[in-house]
This record gives sequence, C-alpha cells and structure tokens, in this order.
Amino acid sequence: MATLTLRNALIVTPTGIVRGGLSASGGVITHIGADSGLPLSEQDIDCRSMYVLPGLIDPHVHLGIGPGAGPEKFERDFRTESRDAAAGGVTTMVTTTLFGAQDRTEVAELAIEAGNRYSMVDFRLTSVITKREHLAEIPELVKKGIRSYKFFLGYKGAQAEAFGMASEGISWDFFYQACEAIGSADARAFPTIHAEDPYVRDFLTERMRNRPARNTLLQSWLESSPNILEPMQIYPAALIAHEVGTPVYVVHTSAAESVALIRDLRDRGWDVYGETLAAFLYWTAQEADARNKGAIAKIQPPIRTTRDRDALWGGVGDGTIASVGTDCQMYPRASRQGDFWDAQVGLGPGMGTLLPATVTAASRHSALDFELLARVLSENTARRFNLYPRKGVLQVGSDADIVVLDPTSAADVDPANLQSAAGYSLYENERLMGWPERVYVRGELVAERSRIVADAPVGRYIP
Repeated sequence: MATLTLRNALIVTPTGIVRGGLSASGGVITHIGADSGLPLSEQDIDCRSMYVLPGLIDPHVHLGIGPGAGPEKFERDFRTESRDAAAGGVTTMVTTTLFGAQDRTEVAELAIEAGNRYSMVDFRLTSVITKREHLAEIPELVKKGIRSYKFFLGYKGAQAEAFGMASEGISWDFFYQACEAIGSADARAFPTIHAEDPYVRDFLTERMRNRPARNTLLQSWLESSPNILEPMQIYPAALIAHEVGTPVYVVHTSAAESVALIRDLRDRGWDVYGETLAAFLYWTAQEADARNKGAIAKIQPPIRTTRDRDALWGGVGDGTIASVGTDCQMYPRASRQGDFWDAQVGLGPGMGTLLPATVTAASRHSALDFELLARVLSENTARRFNLYPRKGVLQVGSDADIVVLDPTSAADVDPANLQSAAGYSLYENERLMGWPERVYVRGELVAERSRIVADAPVGRYIP
C-alpha cells in the first residue's frame, strides 16, 4: 500500500496535464497516472477534479529582518511565516540569512539550526554578501549547500550601512571579484542582484518628498525610482557575470525596460534570469493608491504602471521572467504607519497569498495557464536553485510536495485568517481566487483550507 493517494484530479506535470492521480510513500511520489493504475493507500483522497500542482517554491524571502532583527527574530519568523507559507501552498522557501558584517558561515549555521527546529516547510538559504572578507567564505558556504549569493547593488549610504555594507555600497570591482569567487567555488552557484541605481533614486526621492502633499503617494514613490534605474545596473552586472562566466539572477524585476533588456541578453545566449513578484503582476501604483495602500505597498523598486505589468506578463509567457516570488518580510504594522516617506520599505508578509494573488492576476490578464504557473512558481526556481528534480515537479521519484487547488475557490483577504504574525496584508479586502485546498510537504498534510493541521514543524534544510 502507498501512504497517500490522490485520485480524480488534474495532475500538472512537465509533459502536460494528466487526468487521474498520484501516489506517494516515504515522502516521495511513486505513481502518476490513471486512477485505475494507482495502488491502495492509507490515505485515499478524492480530489473532485481539482488541479494538483507541485508545491510552490518562493525564491525571495527575508526572514529575521525588521524591528528586533537578530537570531531570536529569525526563529520567530521561521515559526510564524513558514506557517503562512504552508497555508498558502509554498512548500519550499529560499530565505536570506541575517544581514550584517559577521561571519557568513556562522550565520548560515544558525539559520539552518533555527529552520530545522521551527520551519513548517522545507527551505534553502541565500547568503547576503556585504563586504569583501565574505568572499573567502564562499567555498565553505558552497559545501553547506548554498548556491545563491545576494548583492544589494541598489543600496548606498545609511541604507547600505544598516545592512553591514560600506557606505558606498557594492562597487563594480567588488562585484567582479565576487563573481570570480562564486564561479571558482561551484559552477552551479550564482549571484542574485537588487538592481536599482541608488544615486539617481536618492536625489529624486528627496525631490519628491519635499513637494506639496499629494494623495497619490505610490505614484510619487514610483516617480522617485524611474524605469531606467533597473537596467542601469542590470546591464553592467550582466556584462561582468558574462565576462567571468557566472549566471546572474535579477530579483524583483519591475520595469518594462528591464524585461526587454533581459530578453535581449538571453537571446544573445547570456545566462541572465529574471524574477518578478506577485505584487508586480497584480497591482499598479495607480490601483494601489486608489485602494489607499500607502506604505504597505512601498517597496524598492516600486510597483509601477499598466505598461510595466503587461511587459512582466509578457516576460512570464516567453520565459524571460523565469520565477515569481514575494520578497516578503515580517514587518509589524507599526513600521508601515506614520509619515509615508519615513516608513519601512518592503511589502511585508506574502507567502500565504502568493498562489491566489498570482492565479487571480493571471485570470485578469488572460494568462491562467496552470502548466505555465507550475513552471514560474515551482519548476524554474527549482532548476535555478539546484533543487530540481527533487523539488518543483510532480514526477516519480520527486518529493511529494503537493498543492491541491480549486481554481474557483474565492475569498476576500482577511489578515485574521492568514498565518503570518504581521496582522496585515497587501491584499487585504481583495477578492482572490485559487486558494489551496490541501498542502503536503514530502507527503505529509500540513495545511487544509488555509489552516495548519500538522502537529509539529516538518520543514528541513535542503542542501
């Protein structure tokens, strides 16, 4: 007998949608096919013609930052935000380790220990490189299974110093040496970059904040970071990475010009990968202003325009944008209040709404293709982060990370019904469709209808 069998479903596989079901034992998928060919099982579930997707992989998570940042905050975030992830269908998250100037290997070990103790979902780490001394640690980090290394190219001054960086931020010679160190340590390792020129942005931000008060805060915020600022850094970073021979991964791509540039570089055969956020696929700044989202929607780079959103959906469709994530952080509501220009930058919690927000946005843009969503929410990220085929795919031999989805299920977002400790959501009062019915991590049921049903954390570090 199998441990788990899901029947009467639409199984989304890399080769198409299979009408039937799947079985799993020992946390691994053992069968996929017609219902008549599936074994008897201890848990035999009729999925009532719902879709079955591979568990989502969020490539862009920041646990442990915000007020009270430190090891205890990191543990608290693992406890609460991994529950939010599980309830929302995210079965693996890739989180940055703590920022600062301390030893990266030590920080990684603390993160792995905390996650193995408290996480409800599996996880991988991205190491944030803030100073040149960290480059010597990359070979040891690679041995611990870390493949991605974050560089905040868009930060300088006090913002950079708060993250343990020099005031001038990440210079191009620093980034060149970093690409060399990463490539020498492991051909599968790669830098991820926050691309957004900070010099132009900072002077425009001061200009905008000193204008008379307006009720279009997010559109003003958008004007402080025009579309050119992303490609101004994507192109030199891609030049350096290509010269050295490493891939480069662009996080939270937001601008139409960036999509066009990444597409052009990929057409040349360069290893450049674009990631965007569910929020960028869902919102425009004008829409968010109309709903009075204010500082809750304040992010660097900003939520942009209909033209940019359309370009991002085009990039998702043709593979220029390979992955969709959240860039979530557990910031308390108090950090988003007060003066807009002084409020904390960042979207706050998001893993619990990643799937329905993306499904809803795709439906609005005539892009609701579950095979495509499985690629950008699971498979492509698993491939890029060296998790495939253990993660990111429904096939025999892969982990039984599974989301049973009713695409017609719709509900208004109420933060009280989410698992995050933040107590608010960017999508509050939005009606989203496509909520997970059941979520499994390695064959174990962890969430049902947005509620956690697992008795204890089941997540593990996946090196």
